[in-house]
Amino acid sequence: KNSNLNMLPKKSIRLYDKDGGKNIRVKNISMRTIKFLKDFATTLIEGRWRYTLAIFTVSFAGSWAGFAALWQLIAQAHGDLEFDPLTGERMGDGRAACTRGAYDYAGFFLLSVETQGTTGYGEKYPTEECPEAVFLLMLQLIIGTIIEGAMVGVVYAKLTRPPRHTGDFVFSRNCVICLRDGVVCLLFRISNFAEHQEINSRVEVYLCEKSTEGEPRDTKLKLENDGQITLYLPQIISHAVTEESPLFGYSAEELANADFEILVTLTGNSKATGQTSQSRTSYLPKEILWGYRFVNIINYDHTIESYTIDSVHFDAVVRVDTPTCSARSLQEAATVPQKDIRKRKKRQVPQDSFSSKYSLQVDMQVAEIAVKDVKSQFQAQSWDGFIDSVPIKS
Repeated sequence: KNSNLNMLPKKSIRLYDKDGGKNIRVKNISMRTIKFLKDFATTLIEGRWRYTLAIFTVSFAGSWAGFAALWQLIAQAHGDLEFDPLTGERMGDGRAACTRGAYDYAGFFLLSVETQGTTGYGEKYPTEECPEAVFLLMLQLIIGTIIEGAMVGVVYAKLTRPPRHTGDFVFSRNCVICLRDGVVCLLFRISNFAEHQEINSRVEVYLCEKSTEGEPRDTKLKLENDGQITLYLPQIISHAVTEESPLFGYSAEELANADFEILVTLTGNSKATGQTSQSRTSYLPKEILWGYRFVNIINYDHTIESYTIDSVHFDAVVRVDTPTCSARSLQEAATVPQKDIRKRKKRQVPQDSFSSKYSLQVDMQVAEIAVKDVKSQFQAQSWDGFIDSVPIKS
């Protein structure tokens, strides 16, 4: 048994699951039930469907059973259930019975269901003989309308509420780090493959790491265009790793051994309902690929005269030359004066090893950071769904 348990896949230690669910549980809440009951409407909307439907089923059945007992009490108080054993005539007061056609609890239960759930009566119906029966009829109609209205409102809110998980929004399985216009950037891709369009879409990214006290500390990452995007086409979200970025000091090797989580939140308004929806995902350091970029999946098809999106290669990446040092080291190397570079090269390279022609050529070059092979550093990573392909040509 122990060996079988050890073979089971372990869940990653993360705050957000890849599908957007929160891996957070709150314990030891004082008066938890009372707090849920105080905001009962929100509890019904946020609860699972099985619980919501069970609560409304119990509400309907309880109201039918309760009002059936009240109908029977009124009939007993009026003497409608007492009959002459010889003639079979009613022995109660008044000219007529308060209810007709109901003589036991089963009959009154059917009367209660007909009163609350239908617009007319059959063989069982109340009469105008008893004012208390008329009052009970009005009360049951009001209670039944309240329950039905609450059920319609809660079901509609649950159907149109933002999904708990990413739903139609798709995030790339991995982040990538590469050079973009000479700047080290962290990139990931977002797309909306649904027919409906989200408006006012905004992306926010936070890097969550533990502080010295052991509590999580969030740092907001600055995004291109301040995170404002339009999702009519798949978008690549870019974070420039500059001096303000918490990733500024990470090299490829340090990133592979880092302990943090990148939390991504996409917020937008539904064009159909106007409601705000939110989708989430997260990336661990092992899910960040250094020295790769995303493959282009947007092409123009001249046959159908329309742009096409190749969703199969949504997560596909291709290797590109990227320095494996940190952005800080890259910036420091770029600011080293050429005079110092020539001095260092003269000390490190023996003059008799190369001709003066090649030595001069090396000395006049701008400082370069060697591009190392990144593949060995990520052999232990999960490559599910990873496609190492070339860009698709239109």
